[in-house]
Amino acid sequence: MSKFYVDYWSREWIDENHFPEAELESFQQHYARRDLGVAFSGGGTRSAACTLGQLKALDELGLLPRVKYISAVSGGGWAATPFTYTKETELYFGEIRDPENITFSNSKFVHPKSLQSAISDSPLVSNLIAGGLKLKGDESFAYSLGEVFLKPYGLHDPSRYFTFDQESEVLTRQGFPSSTKLDFYHVRKGAPYLILGATLLNEDGLASDKKYHVEYTPYYSGVRVGHVDKDFWSSNDYFGGGYITSCGYDCMGPYSKRDLDGREQLLVKQAPVLSFDITNEKAFSLTDIIASTGAAPQEITSNLGLGALGFPEFNHMPLNPEEEDNSVSEEYPHSDGGHLENLGIIPLLARKMTKIVVFVNTKKPFSPNMEKPLDSGFNKSVRALFVPIDNLFKKEDFSTNVVFNNGEEELIKLIEQFSQLVKKESSSEEYIAKTALFAKTKLVTTNNEHYGLKAGHEVEITWVYNCRSSAWERKLKDKDLAKLISKKKRLIGNQKGLEDFPHYGTFFENIRGVVELTKVQTNLLTNLSYWVAKKALDEV
Repeated sequence: MSKFYVDYWSREWIDENHFPEAELESFQQHYARRDLGVAFSGGGTRSAACTLGQLKALDELGLLPRVKYISAVSGGGWAATPFTYTKETELYFGEIRDPENITFSNSKFVHPKSLQSAISDSPLVSNLIAGGLKLKGDESFAYSLGEVFLKPYGLHDPSRYFTFDQESEVLTRQGFPSSTKLDFYHVRKGAPYLILGATLLNEDGLASDKKYHVEYTPYYSGVRVGHVDKDFWSSNDYFGGGYITSCGYDCMGPYSKRDLDGREQLLVKQAPVLSFDITNEKAFSLTDIIASTGAAPQEITSNLGLGALGFPEFNHMPLNPEEEDNSVSEEYPHSDGGHLENLGIIPLLARKMTKIVVFVNTKKPFSPNMEKPLDSGFNKSVRALFVPIDNLFKKEDFSTNVVFNNGEEELIKLIEQFSQLVKKESSSEEYIAKTALFAKTKLVTTNNEHYGLKAGHEVEITWVYNCRSSAWERKLKDKDLAKLISKKKRLIGNQKGLEDFPHYGTFFENIRGVVELTKVQTNLLTNLSYWVAKKALDEV
């Protein structure tokens, strides 16, 4: 492919003006007055199933026209991406039921082309092997996920770009030679603006935590905040510093700059074929971004020195180098968003949303400690927003994600709110929600240099926590199903895959697949999340 130009927006330009989507006339007309941001956490197919139910609740309650941004990570992004781009939302949702209509028998069925079908038939390993045999190289995981989550909706073409709408496509095409043939996927008209979180991993910096927060959006992508990894015996490594048009991500350059009608542009070129990777994809595609946001194993393979192993590696073009360094793009692993921030809340805070709903689709049950609230069993990703948390090998070493003022005090308040909403079940000693586990807090941000957040932003957040519900289980039409859910396995599970419900593992929950859930597991997760979300969103 010949060279082409892409728009770029520096961190300084964004701070002085606003985020690039606000420049679009269509965004100004149809999105500027929307007041709600929604975040869907990571968690593989568990979170994808929960996200499906939560999106259905937003749709049914008529709240989607209020949602300005959807920010999603990992499994939440696997669900949010096809939702954003498909025009077949009825097929996508399938059949989602209230508890009065749920039985074990009807939970065994999922509608073809629904997301439930994709989740319960997600052969990632076999698809990954197939991608390898087709010499997809570091596109293998993207090929695998595209076959599962995008192909049912015709969104899996790796040679097709994605953009926001016709207006953004026209602007993007201005950077290409007029003879270039281009195809784009457009966001469904009126759908919220999508932000997918990912993590850029740097393996050769010496003075850095080596992880940088990437955002993929329909119009632009990149690392907004500039970072420098200093090196004693070679030039410094630069990362981030702004965004470029999404079609230019994973490209080489920049080769030069130009001004087009007041828009700053960079000249870039599609990366060439390397080694045995003969695919030479023609576009930075939807398959690429859902692979990156959900590439959970990649941090391990990278740290072990095993390379990409089929997981995404993209060229990253820094926008913050010193003039004398003249830094250009290099290829780096782009891994799961959860390797840095697994809730998706940071992009919403950066865009100064004042009302946010965070769906914490966690595998960790909530278990309160009335005497010492901070010792309660609680999702780490939420905790990390308030106070430093333990790293895997060191104590109190991860403070990167602390974004709220008076963190410890506010965290205790949130945990205490949750504690009032749960009760211990006598048969299993497990804490379950009396009705639905959600709480509303009013918080103020503190300075966070890593994400470029300023202190003093006031925000109202509704936290919706994945948890069993006593009220939902009592309402189930199938009373034997309710009894089955309440049982907990001892050594060997005999509850037909429901002994862990709803806190299924992100990997290897079932013997038959890495992330596959059964139809019953998927249906019940979706239905519970839908019912809980309606309760929580009724007060938004």
